[in-house]
Amino acid sequence: MNDTDTSGSALADVERWAEQQFGDCQLGDTRRTRRLVDYAARQAVEPAASTHSVCAGNDAVAEGTYRWMRNHSIDPKAVEEGPFQATVDVCGRRKLVLAVQDTTTLVFAHSVADELGNVGGGKEHNVPGLLVHSTLMVDAHSGEPLGLSDQQRWSRPPTPVGSKPKRPKATQQHKRRAYEDKESAKWEQATEAMCGRLLDTSDVITVCDREADIYEYLSYLIRGGHRFVVRAAQDRSLLTHKGNLFDVMAKQPVVGKRLVEIAQRGAQRGTAKQKKRAARPARTACMSIRVATVALARPANRHDGPESLRVAVVYLRERNAPKGEDPAEWLLLTTERISTRREFEQVIQHYEHRWLIEEFHKSWKTGCRIEHRRFQSVENLERIMAVTAPIAVRLLQLRFLSRSTPNKQCTIILSPTQWQCLFAKTEPERPVPKRPPSVAWAFRAIARLAGWRDTKRTGKVGWQMLWRGWAKLESLVEGWRLAQRRS
Repeated sequence: MNDTDTSGSALADVERWAEQQFGDCQLGDTRRTRRLVDYAARQAVEPAASTHSVCAGNDAVAEGTYRWMRNHSIDPKAVEEGPFQATVDVCGRRKLVLAVQDTTTLVFAHSVADELGNVGGGKEHNVPGLLVHSTLMVDAHSGEPLGLSDQQRWSRPPTPVGSKPKRPKATQQHKRRAYEDKESAKWEQATEAMCGRLLDTSDVITVCDREADIYEYLSYLIRGGHRFVVRAAQDRSLLTHKGNLFDVMAKQPVVGKRLVEIAQRGAQRGTAKQKKRAARPARTACMSIRVATVALARPANRHDGPESLRVAVVYLRERNAPKGEDPAEWLLLTTERISTRREFEQVIQHYEHRWLIEEFHKSWKTGCRIEHRRFQSVENLERIMAVTAPIAVRLLQLRFLSRSTPNKQCTIILSPTQWQCLFAKTEPERPVPKRPPSVAWAFRAIARLAGWRDTKRTGKVGWQMLWRGWAKLESLVEGWRLAQRRS
């Protein structure tokens, strides 16, 4: 396999990209691997299109692809292992990498839902689907998405029809279960899988949101010498200070300020564990920064493991929050040094890159329409998930290039044929230039193919417009190639 490259021609050339991602997959027969590479390249051209549609009306190719998808001898884990190893290759050439973990739910409404368990909670129990926990590797300095290093899928047992969850009893049962048997062990399992593939993780920092603030997981990370940045959710008792974590940090002296972009959030319905949250518009928050080193006390209901965990803490809290809004706050637990301003601001930047995994989920669901894939068995569905997850990362990488290198020539993302076709279509009154236009021009032109107009004067292109435009561009290029062959 050629050296993996996440920027430049490897992303523009879908055939080369598909070979890099899936060419080394061990599926028991080289013909199966060739079929996988061919299908992945076709699907990457039109991420949101159906499997039949990307076969471009070729019935033989479509039938071969469906046979591959339904082949019980092809393990979905063997399919996804190729992209995982491709990510490992890229990480080995970076100075510092973030392993960003998070969980999302995929909900399916068609017939395969009968084979799935439950992903809901509270009043929404028995929502059929899968929970997916992913580890996205990100360049710590540039914020470039590098690829997935692990992905776990599961569902919860369904609640019997006509019954209601008994929350208090369930909670007591949950507390008595061993940590290894709980769903919360997913964080440690993902870290173990990532370490097993990378081997040397001394230059890897695990980044997680509040759900990962689990004493056993933090203990595992520290015991194994893993570097991490985890946002705290639990107001834990401290052995080094009088009081609990959040109150103690709020009393520390301010050591700096930082502007943080607070993302827009839609209204969220409450569950048995979470209260209802109102919609929140996007805003820029001015945050005060406080730092300290503390010893987290072992929870009273735990009887094994270390009595305390020594961690550094970076605490940000919004100054002068808008009226009616709760002040934004991040309390970050970390093993990184925080002695200087540069060091604690680096910790904050690492956590800010966590939002990329949210973007990955959006890309997978919107750009690849994974929840709309109508396969009739869970195994078939898992195979298409193993193919489309790297495609969603590729979409993320393409958008990263559009924002990080806007003034470079668009040849780093488009072939000469692609950008020339794009120019001829979107600039019909102008001759095609000899010098390639910029990356920024290319992405705006691709979006215009799908009907995008910069009505808000932001210059930002949404997911759906970008992927629709990209599909239209590929259709233009394919038509041009056919015309060339016939002339």
